[in-house]
Amino acid sequence: MPGTQPDARTVVVRYLDVLYNQRRLDLIPELIANPTWRHKAGEVKQLTMAETVKRLQDTLDLCPELHFDSVVMHDDGTMVTVNWNGRSTQHDGRSYEYCGIEVFRVSEGKIVEIWNSRETGGHWQPSQTF
Repeated sequence: MPGTQPDARTVVVRYLDVLYNQRRLDLIPELIANPTWRHKAGEVKQLTMAETVKRLQDTLDLCPELHFDSVVMHDDGTMVTVNWNGRSTQHDGRSYEYCGIEVFRVSEGKIVEIWNSRETGGHWQPSQTF
């Protein structure tokens, strides 16, 4: 249907799997609102579109190899929570494995707020039993 906005989960999946993993910075205006709010412990920042583009470009420039895998994803239609595993290699050859949790608020088909946990070394591991 023309004019239909993508659901919150679709937006977040495209943000992680396409924008980051496929390095598609051209999708930033389609997926992220202007402005957007970024939260981390003790801090909240409002970013303009230019600041968002620079932040993401700087990240990809630092890490010619960067990949995120969603381990757990939950959404309620507006808020999407993702537990992710990441791996990266920087230009100097240093490689990292890390994980984190992010919460995204999506409105009108775009990410308007992101809450970030502090990244930590290692990867989330699957449960052995349920």
